[in-house]
Amino acid sequence: EVVDEEIVVDIDQLRDDLETRTAEWRANAQGSEQAMQLWQAYTRLTHDLSLMLTEQLRLILTPTQATQLRGDYRTGKRLNMKRIIPYIASEFRKDKIWLRRTKPARREYQVMVALDNSKSMAQSPQAVELAYETLALVTTALNQLEVGQLSVVSFGEEVSLLHPFDRPFDADAGARVLSRLTFADDRTDVVQLMDASLRLYDAAAAGAGSADLWRLQLVISDGVCQDHPRLLRQVRAAMEVRIMTVFIVLDRSALAAKDDAAQADPEKDSIMNTQHVSFVKSADGKTEMKVERYLDTFPFKFYVVLRNIHGLPAVLAETLRQYFSLVGGQ
Repeated sequence: EVVDEEIVVDIDQLRDDLETRTAEWRANAQGSEQAMQLWQAYTRLTHDLSLMLTEQLRLILTPTQATQLRGDYRTGKRLNMKRIIPYIASEFRKDKIWLRRTKPARREYQVMVALDNSKSMAQSPQAVELAYETLALVTTALNQLEVGQLSVVSFGEEVSLLHPFDRPFDADAGARVLSRLTFADDRTDVVQLMDASLRLYDAAAAGAGSADLWRLQLVISDGVCQDHPRLLRQVRAAMEVRIMTVFIVLDRSALAAKDDAAQADPEKDSIMNTQHVSFVKSADGKTEMKVERYLDTFPFKFYVVLRNIHGLPAVLAETLRQYFSLVGGQ
């Protein structure tokens, strides 16, 4: 028990130190060397959680590309040396001496991580910290799984490609992504993100040349988005072409600045209790105000409300499990 307490203290200290270092780095020149040091620190901080997420996803993101040789066939890619002697002894009648690639062993997925680059994210250092931790955790786990191709984009007033599908996501790529995130956009245009991501997926799929390709989009944001009806149509259109979108909501109740902790009201600030106001016409033609819970009209069916980074592996894995159970039953 004493060892566990020491580990928790070390992680908390590392997180506090990272928060300070990140704020200083963002306020100054944002040098590439410092970005690399920060990225390495974030991967160390989330190392255990990324291993947990890897093992959770290993059971869900099933292999789709056959790379292992097995079986006894009359034709194939490589000779099965164990069958050569029986083949000769049978006077060349037992001719099933070839191996084929029939056992799926590699995962052929295209995964896009989309990061909210708006000012609302920068209102609290904890929001930026949680976004960086989530990025490090998810990308490390996906790399360990060798899921296929990984891309990173930022979105706000416009969508920017930070890392393309056709390049490996290594430590240099992680540092470059940190350097290019400014959290300075005045608004968050999720509609534009969905349109742009469809185009990026289509271009990448044409280059991959795989008919059995699954696409996954992980959106990391504070969850505030406009035009829910249009977004709902976009999400459905994406699902029709095998693009699943999981929205990771960084809940504002967990992002209040530490100095304001005494004044913060978690229940009031939480997106779980945020209300959505709309105006609709009644049967007699009058316009009436309709107040609903914000998440009741949230257009993304698969979403995770993240208050603590420690809960992400289990919750994200359960969300993906629900999705693959759904498509597996169709």
